[in-house]
Amino acid sequence: MLAHLFLMDNSYDRIAEQWHANSRGQAYVNHVLGYVDLVLEGLQPGARVLDLGCGTGEPIAAYIIGKGFRVTGVDESVKMLEIARNIVPEAELIHSDMLEVQLPGEFAAAIAWDSVFHVERKNHQTVYRKLASSLETGGRLLLSVGGSDADEGSEGTSPGDSAVEGFTSEMFGQTFFYSGYEPRVARSLLEAEGFQIERWEVDDPSSRGHIVVIGRKIL
Repeated sequence: MLAHLFLMDNSYDRIAEQWHANSRGQAYVNHVLGYVDLVLEGLQPGARVLDLGCGTGEPIAAYIIGKGFRVTGVDESVKMLEIARNIVPEAELIHSDMLEVQLPGEFAAAIAWDSVFHVERKNHQTVYRKLASSLETGGRLLLSVGGSDADEGSEGTSPGDSAVEGFTSEMFGQTFFYSGYEPRVARSLLEAEGFQIERWEVDDPSSRGHIVVIGRKIL
């Protein structure tokens, strides 16, 4: 686990400027922000929103602040947060691993976009529990899950669980670690932490089963 966190920290630090400068395009940004709007719907002006794995603050944190909400962003990349302090100076930014972070107070909504799957999947339920405990009852979570394109359990594994713990991939010449459960396992872990799933859809079939999840805390 520590090896993977060390790898991720250094990898994102090394590509922070490139990552920030190379947007995936406005169509993709609009696609993501459409999901963000669903989570923000009905919130009071000035409500607190958590962005877990906020990166440089674009596009999500900046968009949320532009909508009149307060953002607390968490990221383990020092270099990403240096950029974020210029992009979203209004945000409360915390340098921390998402497993160890001590979150200040409760939030009306939470975002964890393309961040949790960088953590070994055996720790995903711990992250989901932390997100649930940080949300007000009725608050929504926007989460992306993935990291495994397996559909059925491999021989010798329990049903619904692949033997593959994770994989690595290259981005801007750096190596990144990804880990995820099969969809039905990920969903059951979220439900076990008190989330009622309102939306569950594959938004990028080419990306090893990239799934968008919107859940409401009901417990």
